[in-house]
Amino acid sequence: MILLKTYRKSNNLLFAEMIIALLFFVISFTVIIRVFAGADGLERDERRREQAEILAQSAAEAYSVSGNAEWAVRQALGCEAAFADGRCELSLDEGLLPSEDGEITLVLTEKRSEPAVVGCYSELSMVFMKRGEEFYSLDCGAYIPKKGEAAHFD
Repeated sequence: MILLKTYRKSNNLLFAEMIIALLFFVISFTVIIRVFAGADGLERDERRREQAEILAQSAAEAYSVSGNAEWAVRQALGCEAAFADGRCELSLDEGLLPSEDGEITLVLTEKRSEPAVVGCYSELSMVFMKRGEEFYSLDCGAYIPKKGEAAHFD
């Protein structure tokens, strides 16, 4: 009688292969989740920057027409801004809307030149910050003519 030897493959190797494959998938999944989370954070930051840009451009347009920072902020944000010594800080939420406990701070600084014969030049600086770190800024200016006087050109 011929006895056939059957070689049984060790189950230990099969389990080791399965564990290695599972470990590979877990590591790959972790890396992919981190990449997507990082991309989501970058997209949020870019969206916030774009919103700040639109808001600042709206305020700059209003400021260039009027030369009045309070009016420009009211037109762009829909809220009152109280300037003290040419500076104002506003608290904004993530949607860049006025909020008392917002995470974003908008710092507005206005500088006016000495009045000349026909008017003065005024500059408004807008800086958007989150957690003390600046993420967008815009400087704009306006010429404010003296009212009721004709310009004299010699």
